[in-house]
Amino acid sequence: METAPATAVAANLPEKFVERILGDGNIPNPKGLLDALASGSPSVAIRHNKTKGCSRPSECRPVPWCPEGEYLTERPNFTFDPEFHQGLYYVQDPSSMALSAVIKSLNLSEPVCYLDACAAPGGKTTAAIDALPPDSFILANEADAARANVLCQNLMKWGYPNVAVSLGPAQKLAKLPAESFDIIAADVPCSGEGMMRKDPKAIEQWSPALVESCARLQFEIIEAIWPLLRPGGFLIYSTCTFARQEDEDNVNRFCTELGAELLPLPEMPGTVNGHFYPHLIEGEGLYIALMRKPGNSPRKPISLKKAHIIQNGVGEEFELKGRNKIPTHALAMRCDFDPAEYPAVDIDLPTALSFLHRDSLTLPADTPRGITLLTYKSRPLGWVNNLGSRANNLLPKHLRILSQLP
Repeated sequence: METAPATAVAANLPEKFVERILGDGNIPNPKGLLDALASGSPSVAIRHNKTKGCSRPSECRPVPWCPEGEYLTERPNFTFDPEFHQGLYYVQDPSSMALSAVIKSLNLSEPVCYLDACAAPGGKTTAAIDALPPDSFILANEADAARANVLCQNLMKWGYPNVAVSLGPAQKLAKLPAESFDIIAADVPCSGEGMMRKDPKAIEQWSPALVESCARLQFEIIEAIWPLLRPGGFLIYSTCTFARQEDEDNVNRFCTELGAELLPLPEMPGTVNGHFYPHLIEGEGLYIALMRKPGNSPRKPISLKKAHIIQNGVGEEFELKGRNKIPTHALAMRCDFDPAEYPAVDIDLPTALSFLHRDSLTLPADTPRGITLLTYKSRPLGWVNNLGSRANNLLPKHLRILSQLP
């Protein structure tokens, strides 16, 4: 058995984890992997919002497997960037952007019905939205209520209207009608080995017992939702771990016990058999597999009556205040929203940050009175009620910047 590199020991990587990695003959240069996990230097990348007409700047360094993905040279404070709050991009690990490439490799031409069974915080859901044919329907599910609220916020900012969010364990989705989805994606709960250099909790919580319990839960989830996939439909399975029990072994079970057919993945430079190793690519640890359900039958009609839906679309477009119908923040974030329908004023960066801090604003004297749309760089940011001497801030309280402004 090889000895552990000094960096792995210094980073307090679990001893049994280190031993397993060093003994795994399927990992190219396992010492290099341990060094990468101990480095504490994760890549920083963003993925631009295709639904809002955003594209990666030509001069930036692209993520090889995602045309909308862009590597950043350093991590800025995204909180103080209005474009982040406008939903023009999503901060995402480059490896996780692989979902876009897998969906695009299916060469879909017609809208589909897509289930994201373990969706929060929303990175892979928004990646799917941009990769799927227009007018596809997405059901994004999350088991944890707090994470589901974050998912709702991120989907609201992304602005795609044909999406619903459900709350509850993924296994309970089995109550939905059988064969009602064309594609199911499951980024299942896992032991988190691929996040060890990014999240210290991944090191603290790791144990062989955790790996085993996660593998059992993962199979339980896929077994429960497998009937929801129509014959001829696709399952995209992913984890952020290197453990064979949670990756290849589970995929083998899906094939032998559920009848799934394993399909080849698209070419993604630097990957090894569906694995994204952080010493071979710029990104964190990820495993992804593409499978197909045998047969070829049309999708059956979907009904969400037995799902616990907490958000349908990006949220309500209007709310009543007395006799007045007030446009909501969700309306301003929609990718199909037309700002020309409302009085609007374009604001500078300090004013935009003050708005996001939920401060009262003073707008130019020629700004129309009443409900007014604020735009930043000509894109919707949110609403105010302009009274002339001041403008009341209509940004929802839960979306405000809590930090002190720079």
